[in-house]
Amino acid sequence: MPIQLAIVTPSAEALAIGCDEVVAPGVNGEIGLLAGHVPLITALKSGVLTVVEGSKKRFFAVAPGFAEIEGDTVTILTDACEAAEDVDVERAKRALLDAEAKLGDLGSEDPGHHAAVRRLERARARIDAVARRS
Repeated sequence: MPIQLAIVTPSAEALAIGCDEVVAPGVNGEIGLLAGHVPLITALKSGVLTVVEGSKKRFFAVAPGFAEIEGDTVTILTDACEAAEDVDVERAKRALLDAEAKLGDLGSEDPGHHAAVRRLERARARIDAVARRS
């Protein structure tokens, strides 16, 4: 029985499909979700979400959020979701360099440090999603 996956961002439902497996970037490591998984709510970090449909894999860069698994339904609530094929790699690389430079100028207690870390993690997730497609 397939999993019904919904990825929801504050602005829209980014994806709603049936699939065989979801691998999400949990805060304690990747978590694989198959049909019949026990009910669960877990926090997600920025990273690559993998959707498996038969022998085909699709990759999405996601921001931090939450995953809820109930029966054969997986709902991902995240600030942002971008399909690997839609990522502008050069833009993501520039964002990564900018975030690294900003972090080099900030201490962990400085205002803006947390936002720079989030930008860095998001840029890495976008680049990693594209790399996994290859």
